[in-house]
Amino acid sequence: MKFKMMRKGISLIAAFTLTASLFWGIAGPAGKAEAARLGFDENDTIYQIMVDRFHDGDKSNNATGAMIRYAENSEEDFRYMKGGDWQGVIDKLPYIKGMGYTAIWISPVAEPQVTSRDNNGTGRNTAYHGFNVKDPNKANPYFGTKEKLKELVDSAHDLGIKVVIDVVPNHIGDYMYGTNNYYDIPGLEPAAPFNNPSWYHHNGDIDWSLVDGNYTQWAQDYIENHDLAGLDDIDHDNAAAKNAIFKSIKDWFDYTGADGMRVDAAKLIKPSVIRELEQYVGVNSFGENFDGNAEFVSRWVGSNGEWGMLDFPLFFQILNSFAYGQSFDTTLKPTLAQDHLYKGNENHMVTFIDNHDRNRFLTEVGGNVQKLQNALTFIFTVRGVPVVFQGTEQNKGNGNGAIITGGIADTWNRWSMVKRDGNGNVITDYFNPNTDTYQLVAKLNKLRQDYPALRTGKQREMWSAANLYAFSRKIDSGAHAGDEVIAAFNNSGNSMTQTIPLRAESALTVGTTLTNLMNPSETITVQAGGVSGKQITITVNGNSNKIYAVKKTAGDTEAPTVPGNVKAVLNGTTGADVTWTASTDNVGVTGYEVYRNGAKIATVTGTSYSDTGLQPNTTYTYTVKAKDAAGNASPFSNAANITTPGGIPDTEAPTVPGNVTAVLVGSTGAQISWNPSTDNVGVTGYEVYRDDVLLTTVTTTSYQDTNLQPNTTYAYTVKAKDAAGNVSGSSDPATVTTPQGSTVTIYYKTSFTTPYIHFKIDGQNDWTTLPGVAMTPAAQSGYYTVSLPVGTATGITAAFNNGSGTWDNNNGNNYRFSTGTWTLVNGSVNQGEPQSDSLTFTVNVPSDTTESDTVYIAGDFNGWNPADPAYQLTRQADGTYTIKLDLAAGTTISYKFTRGSWASVEANSNGSDIGNRTKTTAGGGESVTATVQRWKDR
Repeated sequence: MKFKMMRKGISLIAAFTLTASLFWGIAGPAGKAEAARLGFDENDTIYQIMVDRFHDGDKSNNATGAMIRYAENSEEDFRYMKGGDWQGVIDKLPYIKGMGYTAIWISPVAEPQVTSRDNNGTGRNTAYHGFNVKDPNKANPYFGTKEKLKELVDSAHDLGIKVVIDVVPNHIGDYMYGTNNYYDIPGLEPAAPFNNPSWYHHNGDIDWSLVDGNYTQWAQDYIENHDLAGLDDIDHDNAAAKNAIFKSIKDWFDYTGADGMRVDAAKLIKPSVIRELEQYVGVNSFGENFDGNAEFVSRWVGSNGEWGMLDFPLFFQILNSFAYGQSFDTTLKPTLAQDHLYKGNENHMVTFIDNHDRNRFLTEVGGNVQKLQNALTFIFTVRGVPVVFQGTEQNKGNGNGAIITGGIADTWNRWSMVKRDGNGNVITDYFNPNTDTYQLVAKLNKLRQDYPALRTGKQREMWSAANLYAFSRKIDSGAHAGDEVIAAFNNSGNSMTQTIPLRAESALTVGTTLTNLMNPSETITVQAGGVSGKQITITVNGNSNKIYAVKKTAGDTEAPTVPGNVKAVLNGTTGADVTWTASTDNVGVTGYEVYRNGAKIATVTGTSYSDTGLQPNTTYTYTVKAKDAAGNASPFSNAANITTPGGIPDTEAPTVPGNVTAVLVGSTGAQISWNPSTDNVGVTGYEVYRDDVLLTTVTTTSYQDTNLQPNTTYAYTVKAKDAAGNVSGSSDPATVTTPQGSTVTIYYKTSFTTPYIHFKIDGQNDWTTLPGVAMTPAAQSGYYTVSLPVGTATGITAAFNNGSGTWDNNNGNNYRFSTGTWTLVNGSVNQGEPQSDSLTFTVNVPSDTTESDTVYIAGDFNGWNPADPAYQLTRQADGTYTIKLDLAAGTTISYKFTRGSWASVEANSNGSDIGNRTKTTAGGGESVTATVQRWKDR
């Protein structure tokens, strides 16, 4: 079975020769000086920011009324604006700098279409993401002014951080309906001059069923000339339209000095057109081609395309290998083997483990932070430019733990970094620099800066096996020639030790000591041996990695130790005195950075700092970093908290949650929802009880309970909590009764070591997450079994695999099992539990066969003995003869029926000899019905 990802679209572009004359004389405003740029390239790492979902730094530009929903309790909530803006990004630049990123990728900056066409143009808010534009030349008023955007770029540049702006050259918002070439809703049209219908295609929406998986020129032309989900598609063959959209994009870069472009929906635009845009704007770009076919994606990369592309082909295999544990031999190995398709630009591919259009990686792995960190380490070491979506460093998956299925993921994965209740009060601040993943990212960014091979080195595979993958990154020429890093990854749960030959291209020599850059106390030595004459032996723990290189001695790359024993005590009512013990360094500590609530507030040379001007009745968190003269910074210290006085201790409990409801989700789940409670200070969470037993504590006003038993009544109650630990009374109970459940039980005979069943329940659209559900050995030898509750459904559709990409899918048709018990052997489905391997013959004989006649089966299994008493058939009351032979599955036999001699063997109706009968057993209890036409002697 082929597991197919939903895609935004498919593109195939013919090459076009690019000349200066193709720019139609487009130029920026006369006499306008361009702002300074830092320049974006493969030496960078990127932090992706969805501005509306990042941080609200200026409440004055927030949307109002029905356009904004601060809460994030339902999927619908995620479709509205949350208040994040460019000032919020400015405020949090130190947080980003603390992770070591050299670039940020921000949302589109132009004024968006506020509401959809629904309900005569007053429908659902659509402004928060910015991909549906109203006026390409004006700033998004909910993010700030164009001056504020320039301030953001300038502030980022002051910290050495580059800015990549998401640009949308393919389309405007959704203003014209279907194939209309006019605006049908009064007042609903884009800003001039983009309100010219002749600038757009009028062919209706893309029908993906026509082009999904089709990489022909016809498919590309079709996609390019149709609308994406109703968004009005710009006709780039119209010179005026192309001029206008290109100029609008260039003006933003000229004015702000931003450093790079991410091109939205690139697969819907000819590569040559994007190449023109990139050269015209004058910055490097990478585009979005939501497709796993490397050859197809490569058409957008290089001299007739973009500087780079988002690496979707590698992304899908990172997910398969690091999240689902599939074999590296069938995931990473064949994908990276296609790097030659990028024509020497593989280090320009932008790698990722998730983004705003995909489920959070941590949700894909069921909350396994170790697997998340293993995948992050991979994209920071493999060829390409790593980009990480905001919040990954906070060890948080999708909101509400909900997996998003079918097409683009655009709700639960887009949570805000500052979570608020429905009134805008902060519930949780996720800007925490002390998480282990934040610290890991900081370490990985430092490694990329210290080891040029991780930025520009050539990628070469060293080892590939089911659960272990190793490669080297080596710079072959230039100033850093010979710089090499070796990386090895384990995607299993067990430790693995392997001796791996070095590449012939490696400049490392026998006897060289390599240091694990993730744990400098661990070293290995290059030994003689292997196909290249030199090899290393490594041990990699489960779901972990090792990064080896010759430890650098030139220059100071060693960070100071972490400041210890950080303490904070009140100084009066509005001040705090922060102290710590001194750090040490191989050269010398030059100072300490002091952070309050994750933002740097001071740099001092001593081991104390006095903070002032604090607000009353507020809790503050202080952390410290040590620095040396080379700019190396230690990780964050432990956190020290103080709370300023100014209020009476909070002893008031929140109000009781109201309107608690419980509704069935499928046949084994329940969705519990309630109205928010109120509190004199603020509600911090809710305790959810099932049958008076505490299930969980959540910060939202809903919870989905799973794995319920069939035909059972459950009662749910909820209590509210505040920061002081006060708990409300229990809510009224809400009950739900699960339906009488049905079950599909399957016995499967297979050579797979660990078979998985990948299935969907009748009436549902979603398949299980690959590879599916592991089957367990059955009591019957050679069989594996699984019992699947299906509630009120009538059955399932299923396929089977070995967990590493090998499938048994009924030749692409999949298998169908209704409720009950079934046995599957060699593609044959039979009702009931497995029978031992056997073949039962039922033989219809000629009418002249008497009761005194003895019938035998003779064949290659008994030396063709025509009267073997061990192979005598038994006469039945209906006149047929039967015999059961115990034959292993896959046995092929040749045979005939006799009455005890070759003179009385079965014959054709005319008395001539018949050919040998043959049968190959499939396994299990099989039966064959045969008819003897006549006996040769009668």
